[in-house]
Amino acid sequence: MDPDANLLLREKLLRDSFTLAEKLLFALILSTANLAFWLADPRSYWLLGFFLIPAAMIFVLLKTHEYTHPFFITLLWPKFWLCTAPVWLLLLQFCVGLLQQPLHLIDWDGRELVQLELPRQSWLPVSISPGSTWLVALGMGSIHLVAVGLFIVPKSRAFFERLMPLLCGSAVLVALFGYLQKALETTRPVFTKGTGAEDFFAFFPYDGHWAAFAILWTCVCISMALLTTRYENSPPFVESAGPWYLTGGTLLGGSAFLVQARWPAVMLMLTCAGMLLLVSVHFLRVSKDPHRTTLGWLSGLVAAAMLASGLSRIFQAASQPEIGVHLRQAAWEMFRDRPLFGWGVDSFAHLLPFYGSDFLQTDNYQRVGSDALQLLTELGVVGLIPSLALLVVLCLRYMQGRCDIQLTNHLLLGIVATAILAFLDSPFMSPAVFYSFVIVLFVALRWADLTRKQADEVDAPPPTLVTPPSLRRVPFYTKQDNSY
Repeated sequence: MDPDANLLLREKLLRDSFTLAEKLLFALILSTANLAFWLADPRSYWLLGFFLIPAAMIFVLLKTHEYTHPFFITLLWPKFWLCTAPVWLLLLQFCVGLLQQPLHLIDWDGRELVQLELPRQSWLPVSISPGSTWLVALGMGSIHLVAVGLFIVPKSRAFFERLMPLLCGSAVLVALFGYLQKALETTRPVFTKGTGAEDFFAFFPYDGHWAAFAILWTCVCISMALLTTRYENSPPFVESAGPWYLTGGTLLGGSAFLVQARWPAVMLMLTCAGMLLLVSVHFLRVSKDPHRTTLGWLSGLVAAAMLASGLSRIFQAASQPEIGVHLRQAAWEMFRDRPLFGWGVDSFAHLLPFYGSDFLQTDNYQRVGSDALQLLTELGVVGLIPSLALLVVLCLRYMQGRCDIQLTNHLLLGIVATAILAFLDSPFMSPAVFYSFVIVLFVALRWADLTRKQADEVDAPPPTLVTPPSLRRVPFYTKQDNSY
């Protein structure tokens, strides 16, 4: 049954019209996302510093939302503090770590050398080189704060139906620029000095980061294409916006053939193949579209080609595998020395000369090659618990209700694929990937909430129909009356 069937036109207009807070959030997400997509340098101080401004504005936006929302939103601030708790705890860990500095300058025969001393208080965090890492910590935390607004402010699915096409279009434009870049055989990415290597794509100095970015937006584009087929009285697929979404998703997925990084390319191919397989199954078994046979078989053939390419790429020999082994071994030794709180944000590169093999001493490596191991090394077990707990709580919260919300499930496929890639590569080093990850996550979960409940029930606790006796002000007699 259509949940909108009993709503009057005036009620639908109230639900789907943007409030002032929704307008502000729409403009904020659109502007910051485009900036992150096009300034994709992983350690761009301009980009990370810029996110401090919208992060400060999010409090004004939420207060505006509190005053302008037409429905009850009693869960506004508890939800906000719960969803942002990992940010505050990690910033607290960073600030406390400023009290301990394990690297010291020493004078050795007229030369200044750096000495590493294990902190005496192993149960307290440390921060290495805070002058260069504070902006990374604040910038990544600010990205999370901005994206949380998508989980709190929108009061109807119409918000996402207007926002996501624009974000998909921006991601596809970046992909088209990357294709043009490869065709023109340019020597480095735009808006960044690059790494000096040829493994770049569009504005991403490292094409592994691009592949992670493309994984997320491939899922979004193809999910939106499938969504157009589920609207009531929707036109034939070829006459709707569906083909544009499907083409954009395929372009994003097809860029995997130009990605040099093995595991990111494999994950992008497999993810794109899985999404196209869902399209094929939908048209061949569910849809009554007049062109369902052609669309189903065409999507299936492209999915099969992507799947075969991804599987064959798995067995491709990795370039310099011994380097990855030495980096992971060094990171593991760092983690063993400080397993609780790690060594602090972006500490791996500073500590590698003390823990790395002699084989690595002549080169400067910023990442381990595995975000999972890198985060363990830098944040420790205690530092990772808040973020993992939030992710688990949000997923369990979704799984407790109806789990047949197709758009949410399709978007979560991209989340899972990127999380798996974090064990094999370093996608979350890129602010563009991290911002896309939290955007897709919060959009998927908010869409599920708005699908399950009416707009005036999403952000309010269920009404209490029976007041407990302890809260009653009028005496209430419950014993049996034997006077008759």
